[in-house]
Amino acid sequence: MNVSIRPTEPKDAEGLRDLFLQPKAMRETLHLPHTTLAFWQERLNNIPVGVYSYVAELDGKIVGNIALTQSQRPRLKHSATFGLAVHDDYHGMGVGSQLIETVLDLADNWLNLLRLHIEVNTDNKAAIALYSKYGFDIEGEALCSAFRDGEYISTYYMARLKDQQ
Repeated sequence: MNVSIRPTEPKDAEGLRDLFLQPKAMRETLHLPHTTLAFWQERLNNIPVGVYSYVAELDGKIVGNIALTQSQRPRLKHSATFGLAVHDDYHGMGVGSQLIETVLDLADNWLNLLRLHIEVNTDNKAAIALYSKYGFDIEGEALCSAFRDGEYISTYYMARLKDQQ
């Protein structure tokens, strides 16, 4: 599959809205349903300092997104978190891997980050396996940390330290 990864641009608002309206994306991310195009336009026109966002594009369609957020606090600048979403129709096709590899290259070779971390729902086995493939380990569990589908769910804290790769 010939997916291209590129930096997110304001013109991607509609594609990102459509991506995050997918049932799996809504279920596994912290986005709310029914986000508007205006929400995404505002978000993409005001990307904060330290946020590096990329889209995966296939035949002009956005099929994935990753955003790495480097801490801007002086004593935490060595660390970052990220969020990832893949269009429901493209799960298991390597899109998530390509997006993670993009931010790992940025983190390791350009930003000199030591620590990357992410929260993942404890029942999202595919995402846990994907992150584990790239050296992320479960550091702990946050009980009842997110609200989804009318109930509280737990999440794992997963992290990767550059020196341990």
